[in-house]
Amino acid sequence: MVSVSDTAGGAEAHTVALGRGMRDRGHDILLYGRCPGWEERGLSRREIGLGPKWSRRTMAAGLLRVPLERHRTQIIADSSIYYLQFKREQIALTAPLSRRAPVVWTEHGRWMGGAAGRLLLAGYARAAEHVSRVVCVSAAVAADLEPVVGRDKLVVIPNSIDTGRYAAPSAETRAALRRQLLPSRFHDRRVAVLAARLHGAKRHHRAVAAALASGSALLVVGDGPDRERLERLSAGNPDVHFTGHREDVPALLAASDFYLYCGAETDGTPTCVLEAAAAGLPVVAFDGDPGTELVSRCGGLVIGDPSELTAERAAAILELRGSGVAYVEQQHGRENWLAAYERTFGECLR
Repeated sequence: MVSVSDTAGGAEAHTVALGRGMRDRGHDILLYGRCPGWEERGLSRREIGLGPKWSRRTMAAGLLRVPLERHRTQIIADSSIYYLQFKREQIALTAPLSRRAPVVWTEHGRWMGGAAGRLLLAGYARAAEHVSRVVCVSAAVAADLEPVVGRDKLVVIPNSIDTGRYAAPSAETRAALRRQLLPSRFHDRRVAVLAARLHGAKRHHRAVAAALASGSALLVVGDGPDRERLERLSAGNPDVHFTGHREDVPALLAASDFYLYCGAETDGTPTCVLEAAAAGLPVVAFDGDPGTELVSRCGGLVIGDPSELTAERAAAILELRGSGVAYVEQQHGRENWLAAYERTFGECLR
């Protein structure tokens, strides 16, 4: 696996889960690069000297580094399969690695727009000539890529979660977790929660506005570049509490009453919705965001504007508690997901 990222997010969690799962299934896994949570799970890695993950801020310098980074693939050991996670690795490193073994990518989101998106798409199309399979987390993601990759190389494997970490708690357990984990002022309130990387593209201010419109307290779990703006918008409102990054997200979900999901235009299958549903929470999402089709399957409500979440509607959705647990277990469990990846890797070796 070749992947470089210093920011904990959904794609990084996906990388760690795939690496650990393949190792537990008897495969030898080695990461070249960096990934939050990788070494904490007892997985092996080696440094390869690649620059930062590509973004709008780093892309110009990143393009200049491509010849050097391609040269550095020489230190990567021979392997049965090379798995590349992010755009820089996919675009810059696929051609040289594909001369040694099949290359597999995962694509997590819808394609970005603008000049940066067009520039990446051209490089992506050229690199795709050398890839064996591109795993897409949803049919919509695959539809975006079909014109440039070709349908024969695309495989849809929806995101998964470790359902064993989440459970719909009893009323007694939820009350105990509230006393233990939530601010005392939230103990007797209806509590909404969002747990995500706080990035402006996700427009989390809608969650803040919706929670306040419904008279609910809001627990904001996570960190990111948009946290400062969201705290300013909340203006010290006692009904909004920011926890920062937490490792006990399953317990915080279990202590809450419903989940507020906000997605960026380029998101694929939102794992936060799956986690919330597995914890028994109804989900409130916003019309037009990627992944909202999950809400009807997991139990919840799709609104167009934050003001539409009235106190009455928020109270009503609590009757849907637990309605998404079975769906997530059956359709997004970890073992079926790992088996699908294992089949895909095997097909590349035939």
